[in-house]
Amino acid sequence: MSQTMLKIGFIGAGAIHFGRPEVPWDHASRLEKIGGMEVIGIVDPDTRRSDEVLKERLASPDYGHMYTHCRLLTDYRELLGMKPEVVFIGAPPAYRGSPIDGKNLELEFSRVGIHVFVEKPLSIVPPEEFSPYACSVSEACRANNIVLSVGYMFRYHAAVLKMKEMIAHHGGKVKAFNARYYFAYTEGVNKTWFNTDFFGGPIVEQATHFCDLARYIVGDVDMTSLHTIMLNDCDKGGAGNLNHLLDRAEDDIPSNKRIPRVTLSHWRFEDGGLGTLMHSITLPGSRYQATIDVQLDGLQLSLIDPYESTSILRVRNLEGGNPNQDQDFVFDNDDKYLRELDTFIKAVRQRKQSLIKSSYEDATKTYELTWAIRRQGEVKM
Repeated sequence: MSQTMLKIGFIGAGAIHFGRPEVPWDHASRLEKIGGMEVIGIVDPDTRRSDEVLKERLASPDYGHMYTHCRLLTDYRELLGMKPEVVFIGAPPAYRGSPIDGKNLELEFSRVGIHVFVEKPLSIVPPEEFSPYACSVSEACRANNIVLSVGYMFRYHAAVLKMKEMIAHHGGKVKAFNARYYFAYTEGVNKTWFNTDFFGGPIVEQATHFCDLARYIVGDVDMTSLHTIMLNDCDKGGAGNLNHLLDRAEDDIPSNKRIPRVTLSHWRFEDGGLGTLMHSITLPGSRYQATIDVQLDGLQLSLIDPYESTSILRVRNLEGGNPNQDQDFVFDNDDKYLRELDTFIKAVRQRKQSLIKSSYEDATKTYELTWAIRRQGEVKM
């Protein structure tokens, strides 16, 4: 494998890879900053979108050279035949992460020696169907010395790394983990996102980041302790109505396929502490509100607005100063996406899976947790 110029390909020409005005987290702009890569193919059945993306990239005086030999493709098998060294898989989860032929992208690329970066969620199929497939992917990666990373970018957030450092320094066990993820929905909508058949619902697709941080910061969850309740659109009191959806987004979605408006779950970690998660779809505008609180004996850490360009880690502890006063660590313009992708490219060049903070095996455990939360709530509907 070349140590100077990596040949890479993208599956999906949408926002996750190439962005749009309101989306600051695309992969291509970060990879262009890292450099040392040549894009040889973009796969997307929507050729108008991929053509627009390629023309825009080629027009850049700074990184247009990365796309000079790029081909536009409609089938991932065409890219597979071109044998890139790295593939970035950003197709919707309904079209990957499955043992079904044509939806087993991760397995096909890893089997022929191509390194993989795949977005979350890993799939939408139930865990009992997904787990055997995940084992096959992991086995193929080990057999072919393939680096595979999953897009849990918060594991690379400077504030999260600081939290891990402070928890280790403090000692003792985490007593409580509390995550709140409030989604703003009135200024934009992906109609398929509101259908659980396409993205798996808001816990599997969106709050998966916070489920993953619960495991990353505290540890694995005792699945037998899980308890979840949901507020759905069919709530008999009418509290589940969403009155400000654009473009009549749910008109053609059956009631039993519409995503829950509020999900509240709690559990016990295997190490003894307690965890809670609340996800809601209520806020006006387009700005999410997200906070994570972690409590130990004599220490509280609050991560505020981790999605924003400026986030705060608010700390209250017994070490120095006033124990009744908070200390704020401000993380301004911390690019967790860049750190994640830079780590991945370094891992590929060095063939060191150990550099990756979110392996496929570990992400599978997060996937199982999100499904357990979802199923617990659906049972009680």
